[in-house]
Amino acid sequence: MSSSSHRTLLLIKADPANDPRPAEAIRSALGLIAGEIPVSVYLFREARALLLSSPDDLLDLEDGEVLHRFLGTFFDMAKEIYYEPFTLAPAREVRGKPLSPKDLGHLILGFDHTIFF
Repeated sequence: MSSSSHRTLLLIKADPANDPRPAEAIRSALGLIAGEIPVSVYLFREARALLLSSPDDLLDLEDGEVLHRFLGTFFDMAKEIYYEPFTLAPAREVRGKPLSPKDLGHLILGFDHTIFF
């Protein structure tokens, strides 16, 4: 079975400021990517801080050392990055594409696996 039949969408809803699950999600996803499984990510409103935080700010988050070490690599290696749209434009440019939760429902159909954190 080829890795293309294992397209995985990582859904992150937990707030990285007070929950270790986003850090665990990133670390786990890098393991999948190392196994040549294409991984895309969708960040819900609570998790968008991962897009806006500077590397030094990551250290202040729950499990910040893990995020500081792996988040940049994950964003470089992820197949696609999506996020719940901001109400107001963020002050800095963010990686990825905005995608409404409604449109996420359609996107999920194109993946073989979803993992929710």
